[in-house]
Amino acid sequence: MTLRSTHVKTLPPVAHAGGSYSLTLPNNSVILRGSVSDGNQSQVWFLWTRDSQSPAAGDVLYGSHLHSSLYLANLVEGTYLFRLKVSDAQGRCSTSVATVEVRPDPGGADQIELELQVCVNQVSVAQRETMVRQLAALLHVLDTDIYVRSLQGHSDLSTVLRLSVLPPSSPLPAPHLVFLLRKRLLADRSHFLLFTVLRVDTVFCLLGCSGRGQCDPITKQCSCDPFWTQNLIRRYLGDGESNCEWRVLYVVLSSFVLVVCILTLGWVSVCRRYVCVCVKRQTKGRRKTKYSILDNMEEQERLELRPTFTIKHRSTENNSCLMMSESELDSEQDSVRSRNRCSGIAFS
Repeated sequence: MTLRSTHVKTLPPVAHAGGSYSLTLPNNSVILRGSVSDGNQSQVWFLWTRDSQSPAAGDVLYGSHLHSSLYLANLVEGTYLFRLKVSDAQGRCSTSVATVEVRPDPGGADQIELELQVCVNQVSVAQRETMVRQLAALLHVLDTDIYVRSLQGHSDLSTVLRLSVLPPSSPLPAPHLVFLLRKRLLADRSHFLLFTVLRVDTVFCLLGCSGRGQCDPITKQCSCDPFWTQNLIRRYLGDGESNCEWRVLYVVLSSFVLVVCILTLGWVSVCRRYVCVCVKRQTKGRRKTKYSILDNMEEQERLELRPTFTIKHRSTENNSCLMMSESELDSEQDSVRSRNRCSGIAFS
């Protein structure tokens, strides 16, 4: 009996992840209950890991990835694979895989979500109802019903509000609601709503991407095919919808032509400025000499050049009214006397 019980205790542990799970949105949380058989169950360790091909969305709560039961929340549509690994004190281990299938909400195509700049635990029921009334007034659909599907935390500082608008006839399409809200929120600059809206999107990605890409269900943006890109004018100056309307080749050529035009205009402007500066400098260099008429006739006669020599000054041959100062006249006479002495010419 003793040998038999020792043999049973030495068996390795066997992990059980719980098989397959399925849930339908808006229910986005589930508990995976793992277990272990055989081995010493009092000395085993659990470790849950997500498969690399599974969606990245979804939160693990309470550090449960190290316990037998895994708590998941905020799951999105898709199929998840979680692997449970159980190991004992002797280093022996066993693994098992659990599958979680998240199905879309039957009415999710008509739902929209607003990311609000407020922590989820700070939103009361009265504030939520006030937000619904403000949205109805903003959309001008006071005679319709706005149903709040869920209110959940997105981060430490933001909350996601999911809702749908049901008029008396038929539900309004989600893309049309998103377009209206973006337009009204951009036009309203006075913070009409109780909380600041950071983002407005459809719950599911419904973008057609112009038939040249796929819509990412997480980011709600288009992933364009090779050689295609978004129409940035429409994306940032138009209705704000992600698309795949521009060819990369056309964008590169247009950018090149635009750069060439800008450089050409800049070069022409610099050349024109240079020419204007040269013309101004030449004009300044040709300034005319200004003359003034002497009012005092005695001063004019005193300054007027009247040579007492028979040799005429070369500067006075054509102009007998050249005005010279006394210092210039004295220096001229001294130079003439010195030349006469050297030549031996005497004057009376």
